[in-house]
Amino acid sequence: MPFNSQAYRFDIPTLNTVNEVGAVYGLFQQVGNRYEALYVGLTDNLRRRLFEHYNNPPARGITHFFAEVISNATARALRERELIKEFNPPGNTHYVR
Repeated sequence: MPFNSQAYRFDIPTLNTVNEVGAVYGLFQQVGNRYEALYVGLTDNLRRRLFEHYNNPPARGITHFFAEVISNATARALRERELIKEFNPPGNTHYVR
């Protein structure tokens, strides 16, 4: 099942509006009118983690992100695995949790 959220621009003004919450997230590149997954991750602080990726991207070409707030750490890990399996993003190819 794809992300249950809308796409957000991966830029400083947008990242400044992100809440500090537990979440799973995906970093994507917009190609025409669709999005290609580049990386999927989980975090206990979405704002902090997205800024870390902004300063040190795990993949090239990130233009947007999607996120789902999930407060439970176990549920986050399960959802992250599900999304990695679905999208098979290149930024996660040598990373198995």
